[in-house]
Amino acid sequence: MRKIRLLIYDAQFDPIPKKMWKHPAILSDSKRRGRHPSKILLYTPIHYTAMKQYNISIDKYGRPDITHRILLNVLDHPLNRMKLLEIYVKNRRGELIWINPEVRLPLDYYRFEGLIIQLFRKRMIPPDDGSLLKIVEDLDIDELIGKRPIILTKDGEPLNKFNIDRLFNRTVILGGFQRGEYPKRILDLDGDFISIYKESILASTAISIFLSYLYFNINL
Repeated sequence: MRKIRLLIYDAQFDPIPKKMWKHPAILSDSKRRGRHPSKILLYTPIHYTAMKQYNISIDKYGRPDITHRILLNVLDHPLNRMKLLEIYVKNRRGELIWINPEVRLPLDYYRFEGLIIQLFRKRMIPPDDGSLLKIVEDLDIDELIGKRPIILTKDGEPLNKFNIDRLFNRTVILGGFQRGEYPKRILDLDGDFISIYKESILASTAISIFLSYLYFNINL
């Protein structure tokens, strides 16, 4: 059976560090939302001044909305509705999150953030069985990536050079970060590096094009 396993790599899901809790930008956001800083994800558009003061990279941290947008696109894609997708997220802390392909995530970013904070605290959603979201403890990342993964990057080979049958039953790796390059661990993989467009585009756009390419080719 044809399947695609999607791995969103280095998603920027990071609770606000304790050392930043008293910064004015953090206190203001906390008060406005009525939520303790420990229950807020670092978010560059709002916490930029605090991140700069504490020398926290705005390239590597503070954009959980990128992964939120990717997931909304992927979960609504026809290939997912056809039950052809497996979905995982690896955050920068090394936690591996399984996403039920049938989950309905909140469209609103702040409700999504609350869900992720709850996931970090409970380790699974819902807390009793983890049937929707779950931090996976017993799956090695190398096992998940498998042999000959596909890595989406602007510096790869054009997508249309690949036979459609070569693109199924493999893990597709997509960056969940704002800018920059994959870590060396990913760049050194023995896989196919595929480019959707010659210039940088949003990760959510790249994965939508990739999945749509598969969909329209298998449904001709």
